[in-house]
Amino acid sequence: LNRYYDAIIACIGDAESILIFGPGGAKIELKRRLEKNKIKGRIVSVEPADNMTSKQIAAKVRKRFSE
Repeated sequence: LNRYYDAIIACIGDAESILIFGPGGAKIELKRRLEKNKIKGRIVSVEPADNMTSKQIAAKVRKRFSE
């Protein structure tokens, strides 16, 4: 999991805003890792979500960032 989180952090390191969502507890661990890597201020929200299709994910992100 450490390599997985490191890969995610490398991909989103330049993001201005980060929305973390999904099932299970991995989102909380990812949030902790982001905070440890000084990316805390860019986390918009951490939300629970069930399994979603690609269209549902896109709609969720659009809705969150259009507010």
